[in-house]
Amino acid sequence: MAVVLALAGAGVGYVWLNPGLFSQSSGREDGDADSRSGDKAIMTELLAAQQKTADDLAAVDRAIADQQEQLKAIVGQLATLNSKIDALKSPAPQASVAPAPLTAPNVAMPSASVPPVSPAATARVAPKQKRPPRAPAPSGPISVGGAPLNATPDAPVR
Repeated sequence: MAVVLALAGAGVGYVWLNPGLFSQSSGREDGDADSRSGDKAIMTELLAAQQKTADDLAAVDRAIADQQEQLKAIVGQLATLNSKIDALKSPAPQASVAPAPLTAPNVAMPSASVPPVSPAATARVAPKQKRPPRAPAPSGPISVGGAPLNATPDAPVR
């Protein structure tokens, strides 16, 4: 019996010296209720942020799709312009058949009064103009940044 009383006294003394053992467990119950309400507030904030992020992502996707459509339209326009430029660069084919003279219906044309027109006379070709000769390329060192050049053209380059 003395041993049981000694153990009980030691237990009471330990609890007396460490009062936070029982007060922490009672505080946890109150803290759990606070943390649950805090968790609900955090969850609503997270859901709102997630919804805002989804809306922003959808707006970015729409903007990208619009830009891709505009890019396709621009590429189509560039292809059309490129084909027009190529058509202008290529030499125009000369007409090999002379245009038929216009006649009024049921009117006979005298063949002796109108001389026949040759195809070469109808299609005039402008003579190619000669380009002026290019100036010879300068020899020797060239100053790019405006610095004076001390080397002579015959000096070896280092």
